[in-house]
Amino acid sequence: MIASVRAAWFADRKRPAVWTVTLTWIALALAFGVGVPYLVHLALAGDPKQADDAASLLDAVLPGQLVPTGIALFPLFGGAIVVILGAVVVGNEYRWGTLNLIFTQRPRRAQVLAGHAVALCALTLVLVALTFAAMAAVTALLAVLEGRVLDWPPAGDLAGAVAAAWLICSAHASLGYFLAIAFRSTATAIAVGLVWTLVLENAISGLALVLSPLEIVQKLLLAPSSGALAGALGARSQFEGGTPGVIESAGAGLPVTVLLGYVVLMFGLGTWLAVRRDVG
Repeated sequence: MIASVRAAWFADRKRPAVWTVTLTWIALALAFGVGVPYLVHLALAGDPKQADDAASLLDAVLPGQLVPTGIALFPLFGGAIVVILGAVVVGNEYRWGTLNLIFTQRPRRAQVLAGHAVALCALTLVLVALTFAAMAAVTALLAVLEGRVLDWPPAGDLAGAVAAAWLICSAHASLGYFLAIAFRSTATAIAVGLVWTLVLENAISGLALVLSPLEIVQKLLLAPSSGALAGALGARSQFEGGTPGVIESAGAGLPVTVLLGYVVLMFGLGTWLAVRRDVG
C-alpha cells in the first residue's frame, strides 16, 4: 500500500496539469477573495457617504478576517476547481493507457486505486495550505500598506479553517475521482462534475427556498454542505451579501458528516468500479 501511495504521489506531483490547476485556483482566490474587495474599497474610500462600506471591505481583506474570508472561497469556486483536479489525476491514467500496464504488474487493482485516492487527498491538502499561505501574505502586505496592526486569528481557528477547507476539497476531489473512473475520460468527468456542482445542486438549493420538502435533499448535497460548513466557521451567508455558495448553518456537525460520507462513498465506489470491470 505504501509503495502504491508513493508511486501515485510521484506521478501526480509531476503532472503539469496538477500544478496548472493549483496555481490557477490560488490566483483566482487572491483575485476574488482579496483583490476585488480591496479595489472596491479604494473606489469607495473617497466618498464620505460610502465610508462604512469602504471600511467593511478593508477589514475583510486584513489578516484578522483570514479565516472567514479564506473558507468562504471553497464551497462554490474552490470546489469546482478541485473536481477538475480529481478528474485530471485519475482520468489521465485512462487517457494514456497506463492502468493497463500497472494492473498487469504485482499490485492489486484496489491497492493501486487506493494509492491514487490517498495521493489525491494529499494534493488537496497542499492546495489548501498554499491558498491560505498566499492569502496570509497578501493580507499582511495590505495591512502594512494601510498602516494597520497585524492582528492574526487564533492558531486554533486557522487550523480549523484549513481542516474544513481540506475536507471540502477532498469531498469534491472524490467526486472527480469517481466520475473519471465511471466515464474513463477526463473531459467527460470534468463536464459532468461541473454541471453537477454548479448547476444541478444550485438549482435544487434554489427550489428548496420555495419547496420545503427539498430542504432535506439540500442538506445531503455536496455544495450546500460545503457552504454550511463555511457558514458554521463564520463566513457570511450569500443571502447577507457574503460569498456565493455560503449558507447559514446551526453547526458544523451535519455538514462534516455529509462531506465525510462523500469522501468515503465516492472513493469507495470509484475503486470498486475500477476493480470489477475491464480496464479497456
